Amino acid sequence: MSDQDLRRPAETIYKAELDALAKSDDALRPEGWHLSPQAAVTYLLGGKTKDGTEISPKYIGNRRLVETAVATLATDRALLLLGVPGTAKSWVSEHLAMKTRSAMAGTMPNCWPRGRRNRRWLPRR
Repeated sequence: MSDQDLRRPAETIYKAELDALAKSDDALRPEGWHLSPQAAVTYLLGGKTKDGTEISPKYIGNRRLVETAVATLATDRALLLLGVPGTAKSWVSEHLAMKTRSAMAGTMPNCWPRGRRNRRWLPRR
């Protein structure tokens, strides 16, 4: 860890948990994902893997909200987390980004539509 790092990335801090989840995860994974949506929810909310490895909760809150967020990303839709300051939006998006195809998931570049048919949604010059 360099002097410029304020905090190690989540994928480094929770590497053992992520490896245990990936090893025991036999559910279908969306293209490019490291974990299935079910394992992603377990990673965020905590639980146990099939081999008994304890997964610590990263978010304490509404399970349905997390399931909806993961399902939204699994269907290749954009996800915008809104709320008052201090409600763990950035924290959750950092952890969700590890499971998606891009490290930028949930941030502005991935929210823009892609392809010619979607140009009407892009800002006009």
